[in-house]
Amino acid sequence: MRQLPLITGAVCALAMAATAGAQTTVERVWIDVNAGSAWAAEDTFLMTASVDRSHEQAEFAAHYHVPRAVSFDFGGGVMLTPILGVGINVGGSAHEGQADLTARLPHPYFLEAFAIANGLTDIPMQRIERSLHLQMMLVALRTRHFRLRAFGGPSYFRIEQDSVTDIVYQQFYFLHSPINAAELTEYELERVAGSGWGFHAGADGSVFLTRIIGVGGFARYGRGSIDLENTVASALGQHTVVGVKAGGVQVGGGLRLKF
Repeated sequence: MRQLPLITGAVCALAMAATAGAQTTVERVWIDVNAGSAWAAEDTFLMTASVDRSHEQAEFAAHYHVPRAVSFDFGGGVMLTPILGVGINVGGSAHEGQADLTARLPHPYFLEAFAIANGLTDIPMQRIERSLHLQMMLVALRTRHFRLRAFGGPSYFRIEQDSVTDIVYQQFYFLHSPINAAELTEYELERVAGSGWGFHAGADGSVFLTRIIGVGGFARYGRGSIDLENTVASALGQHTVVGVKAGGVQVGGGLRLKF
């Protein structure tokens, strides 16, 4: 009968494990609310145009900068099985940075005698990026107080961008000399917008303080491609677009709810 204590201990261990498993709540619905930082998919992008002036090309450019910004998002979904669910997430970020302006102007009477003028917008150009993520959610690890999820799927991005439409300059040159100079005096602005599809993927770790309420952190990478109107060219009567990258890296955290 020496085996009786071993059998009794094994039965008790199995009973304790079953009790612990029963205490781990499997949610049917989840809700996430986050704040964090967003790094755009590209740090800079360029709008350029050229036009014939005095048998040479006058060239104009606006170089935009997209620095790191604060981001917000919220979403939720339902679990189809204990480890697999589907959901939706919406979010946005607002990036602000001054744009570099350049004009390269030919001399009216001498070839290869260009004037180059550079300037900087006196106000930041704002870029608002919004996203809608359709998510497939996989619970990789779940305990009573901790949950680790991986997610991914298609994404819809929309970008609204402040853009320079007209670069105004003053040019100074001599009739009988190749001396040629210019300075930028002002510019015009308008907001252009575009939308497009892409994808996203990421991970989320959460710690639950109660059966329903918790806090968590996430990391997400997204990428899409959007065509924006080339406003520098539009000011010269040309109609072209510039391809910009949407998405990027987002990290942050916030409230977690499960029911």
